[in-house]
Amino acid sequence: MIEAQRRAYLEAMDISVWLQKPAAADRSRLIIGPGSGGSLLVCSQAEDSASPLAGDICRCLGDNPVWAWPDREGGAESLALENAIDEFLFTRVLLFGQSLASGLFSGPIEKVIGSARIMLLPGLDELKVSAGARKELWRQLS
Repeated sequence: MIEAQRRAYLEAMDISVWLQKPAAADRSRLIIGPGSGGSLLVCSQAEDSASPLAGDICRCLGDNPVWAWPDREGGAESLALENAIDEFLFTRVLLFGQSLASGLFSGPIEKVIGSARIMLLPGLDELKVSAGARKELWRQLS
């Protein structure tokens, strides 16, 4: 008997059917976008990396930075931050937003991982609306 038919019979007899929930996405794994520079810029979603502000940040850095975002689907090609740093030889990681950083680190945010210096910056949403946050960002990047 097929599973769907079996479940329908049980439900018709008023017997509760329990289904296994899919595992929650691991927020500590990242999808790594295209690029070849030594800087990894981690934002909260893929769309953020295509914003005009993201373009300004890339121009300020001077190389061809790589954008990354959390893997909400749990794909096999996603990497943990430490593995991405080791595999792509990043020397600088910019994390945009405290909530994003909290998802990547179980404890305090490390200042250095492997060969990369970690910088926690305001989220891109905050940078879009706060002149003070943008001023601090440009100061830290220069």
